[in-house]
Amino acid sequence: MLFTEMPILDHPQALLRPLRLDDIQAWHDYLTQERVYQHTSWNVKSPDDLEHYAWQSEPFTDSSALRFAIADKDSDRLLGTAGFHTVAPVNASAELAYDLSPAAWGRGIAMAACASLRRWGHGHIGLARIQATVLPANQRSIRVLERCGFEREGLLRSYRKVRGSSRDFWMYSHVAG
Repeated sequence: MLFTEMPILDHPQALLRPLRLDDIQAWHDYLTQERVYQHTSWNVKSPDDLEHYAWQSEPFTDSSALRFAIADKDSDRLLGTAGFHTVAPVNASAELAYDLSPAAWGRGIAMAACASLRRWGHGHIGLARIQATVLPANQRSIRVLERCGFEREGLLRSYRKVRGSSRDFWMYSHVAG
């Protein structure tokens, strides 16, 4: 799976662009805030843990993690990230993930990013299935996924370790067609 164009974010205040090394510190700073941290499965100890997400123009593989920066249209300041991980070219599927700085919450940016990547994933890179997992307590993300047309498939019990503890996750999906 290769791609030749970036997804376009339909939002008046934000855009999608490649994630750059100079974004990493700002990303780390908001990911380690308690009100963000508690709703994610990130286990980030330093900015170095995030550097491998910076833009690389390599083809997708089964271990790919493609992450875009969500940036302020005026200042180019990092507001969040969105992209895919657990890309499975043989199955034409990938897992959608996104996060936002609390300063960008409540403006519809996560919804716009989710919709943009859903359209781009199905239309441009040919994904048949886009899935997303979310901790049950993350009501904001659940609302974003449901408003973006994702359907809840079920509870994945002890699905993923979160900072040492096995946690349950809701599985959501959007299928092409």
